Amino acid sequence: MSIHFDRTRLALLLLLAALLGVGMWAYRGVGDSLREIRATGMQTLLNTQVGTLEQWIAERRHEAEQLAADPELSAGIRKIAAGGSDGALIVASILRKAAAIGVTGARVIDPRGRILAAKDEQRIGSDVTLDFFAHLSPVLRGHSAFVRPYRGAGAGEVGRAWVATPIRAANGRIVAVLALGSPVDKPFSDLFEAARPGRSGEALAFDAEGWLLSPSRHAAELRQRGLAPRLALPDREADHLTLLATRAVAARAGGEGLLLEPYPNYLGRDVIGAWRWLRDLDVGIAVEIEAGEAYAPLTYLQIGFSIILLLIFAVWLSGFLPPSALAALLGRDPKLRQLGPYRLLRQIGEGAISNVYLAQHRMLKRPAAVKVLKPQAASDEWTARFQREVQLSSLLHHPNTIRIYDYGTGPGGELYYAMEYLEGLSLADLVERYGPVPPARAAYILRQVCASLWEVHSCGLVHRDIKPQNIMLCEIRGERDFVKVLDFGLVKEMSGDQARDLTGSMRILGTPLYMSPERIRNPSDADGRADIYALGAVGFFLLTGKRLFETETEHDLTYQVLHTVPRLASACSPFAVPAELNALIGRCLEKDPALRPQSIAEVAGVLDGVLVHLPWTRSQIDGWWKSHWVSEDDPGRRFTVPKS
Repeated sequence: MSIHFDRTRLALLLLLAALLGVGMWAYRGVGDSLREIRATGMQTLLNTQVGTLEQWIAERRHEAEQLAADPELSAGIRKIAAGGSDGALIVASILRKAAAIGVTGARVIDPRGRILAAKDEQRIGSDVTLDFFAHLSPVLRGHSAFVRPYRGAGAGEVGRAWVATPIRAANGRIVAVLALGSPVDKPFSDLFEAARPGRSGEALAFDAEGWLLSPSRHAAELRQRGLAPRLALPDREADHLTLLATRAVAARAGGEGLLLEPYPNYLGRDVIGAWRWLRDLDVGIAVEIEAGEAYAPLTYLQIGFSIILLLIFAVWLSGFLPPSALAALLGRDPKLRQLGPYRLLRQIGEGAISNVYLAQHRMLKRPAAVKVLKPQAASDEWTARFQREVQLSSLLHHPNTIRIYDYGTGPGGELYYAMEYLEGLSLADLVERYGPVPPARAAYILRQVCASLWEVHSCGLVHRDIKPQNIMLCEIRGERDFVKVLDFGLVKEMSGDQARDLTGSMRILGTPLYMSPERIRNPSDADGRADIYALGAVGFFLLTGKRLFETETEHDLTYQVLHTVPRLASACSPFAVPAELNALIGRCLEKDPALRPQSIAEVAGVLDGVLVHLPWTRSQIDGWWKSHWVSEDDPGRRFTVPKS
């Protein structure tokens, strides 16, 4: 008995040593990989934020140039410069015409920096500040310029963001500068609020003294603690800037950097960040996120590994647990996991905040797909979004919309809901495996998506995430080419008590390729026409097998969605696309929502007309499925791959 006892302890000791070595190796490997991922993610987010700011500035400059080209206004400003016109009337006219683009302040400045006319009459005759005048040097050379917000008299009080453009005399000489000011809280601040990553992340703009020019995510806490909105350590006696701000200010000639080792931010919390100093604007741009959130997987790995080591160590000390029982403990069958009446069989999918499992109802023996919110995503905002997804989805009963069976909380407090289990493939997989879809089949598929969205819109909802990955082509009880619309995680009510947009602070979520221009400009500004735009992009993808816009970066993609007229499907499809279908997709992809079909019923009506003249018949459907469907036990391989 003692020999067996010692052998068991020795075996457990060897297992403990092996696990310790493997664990240290895994921890180091995961840590290095996670830092590399975070470096890429932070750099990408910083590039996107800088690109968004530069694009916004370019648009403001263009708007200022258009206003300066107005014959009536330019003539009035030239008279002011010559000393012969009422500046108050001209400024009032400028503000009236520029109100639509958020302008609340206007100044006419002579080339020496003296204010000739302004909304605030007390400033007339005074000189602009030296910093402001320094930013006007490109304007005096004939180019429009952006003047960043400056801190006012009160600590942390930030004024307007300005765009200045030259006013020329008939002989081409610059006689004045027109400066248009917008409040820093709208829309300049929106550019940074919309790009905040995760639960603790921030996108920031700051000056050379570390003062924030964009809103702090923690403004209420700053006020409560009596701290100024400045990238300085909370010890006000030392008055030292944070590590990120120190390095950025030291590189005012132009530079950028990554800080992946945690450092204290302006609230004293450990964060990681990325920064870039924009020399032309004399402003720093940064993104930061709390280290605990950024490196959360390492924390979970540490906890899990520590628990395993403690269990093995306890077993080694006792020596009474036989190896077979230890193996059973460490290798617990995941099939025994139970959530409510559902027994989870295996994982079949994973998203940003949830996992999806194939499950079986304990009593009905009916298969189901169970979506479970991840523990690390169980914040108030994500929980509210998860709950809203299932609650709003449960209101929908159309056959082309995925059915919700049940909703509840597991024994560990995890939220879950059960939905019907589908066998088939998404439209993204369909095109990737088999190429573009013939026009008749494309119209047949799009018509079913319309049927689902018809009910969605009639319930006062907007899906907001229509894309090929969220549309499945299934065989259901012998019915083939049957469409199911999935994933209502971004659904929004167009009106009502729950119309608040929970995704407004998560602009980078979603798929820009299928987002309508108005959704990119303002994530909360979406009605049913945003779904119609996305449906048009899906139709283009089905017919051509190509992306609507071919770009290498998300910034370029965003720009093209906002400004570039997409190609016609007929120009890219290997099939002869009917004129009615071609025109419908083109109308759905209009930048202006008013130029698109105004209801999903209108889209469905056009598709019905296409299908009358170009039907997708039952024999065509059965022929395709018979040649591609494989009766295998593995549901992940239900479709054959083409031999060509």
